[in-house]
Amino acid sequence: MRALHTLLLSTIVLISACTGTEIKPSWLDGYSERYPSQLYLTGQGGADHLNDAKDRARADLAKQFEVAINERTQQQQQYNKQQQGEQSTEKLQQSVSRQLITQTTRTVQGIKITKTWYDKATHKHYALAVLSRNQAKQNFEQQINRLDQQSKQKIKQAEAENNKLKKAAHVQQAIEAQLKRQSAQSALQVVDFSGRGKPASISLAELIHARDSLIDKITLSTKTSGALAPQLKSILSGNTAHAGFQISDKNLTDYALLAETKLDPPIRKNNWIWLRGTLELRLIDNNSKVIGVQRWPIKTASVTIEQAEQRLLSGIDIILKNELRMTLLGFSGSD
Repeated sequence: MRALHTLLLSTIVLISACTGTEIKPSWLDGYSERYPSQLYLTGQGGADHLNDAKDRARADLAKQFEVAINERTQQQQQYNKQQQGEQSTEKLQQSVSRQLITQTTRTVQGIKITKTWYDKATHKHYALAVLSRNQAKQNFEQQINRLDQQSKQKIKQAEAENNKLKKAAHVQQAIEAQLKRQSAQSALQVVDFSGRGKPASISLAELIHARDSLIDKITLSTKTSGALAPQLKSILSGNTAHAGFQISDKNLTDYALLAETKLDPPIRKNNWIWLRGTLELRLIDNNSKVIGVQRWPIKTASVTIEQAEQRLLSGIDIILKNELRMTLLGFSGSD
């Protein structure tokens, strides 16, 4: 009887070994004694190949930062609708989103794969990605402190500057530092178990208001030359006003803003007419000194020359709408 019992027991052990039954790691379900949620962020991933499983684990952890991106973007959009016009809303929203995506990418680079497991029954690999909350928190706090210091320095430079364009440029640089700070704060709120992060001590709304108030005091005269100069004149004037600058035809203005389109001869190919060239922008002070020059390549195509020219003008309008303000502030030469 004892021999039969021993035989049955040996058979059970052998069958269990052959079937490869193993205990499933708890971290696959999001719980790990080694990496508790109070101290670590974790992500899990599974795939047929180990490297793919590791990548999916990293992506699973990064989703927690993507949530912060979406939430911050929505908050910023609502905030901006209260503070600025529609175009400024979109522009600033894009800036915040871009900074947040950059911040997330850098954070993912700090993620470590600490555990892997192979399921013999399904022949799948699994991986655990881990990010230390404390280490990441220290990194984000250091970034925030550095960006706050940059903003304060630019604010002081603006206060000491007499030139209105340079003064506005310094404030814009403080704004850009605070936009980067927002991305660091969003990431910090993810790794900070309390979710509080480090609230801002500098008001972004006040900085934007200060910049716009300074720009509003700068007067420009607008001039155009080259191909399509008459049509370009209204586009340049409209976007200059949209950027917040004052337009005046009087002789006494702070600067003259010149736009010129230089077009190559039209190219006809496959019943299409191609127009290519360059849009050049120049800012000149009262002493006839060129403060700055910016050029953009322009090109378009259509079945008629009239339609091609109209499309070219539409493209120029988009360029100036998106980049005119920052281009002019960049001409100031402030550090």
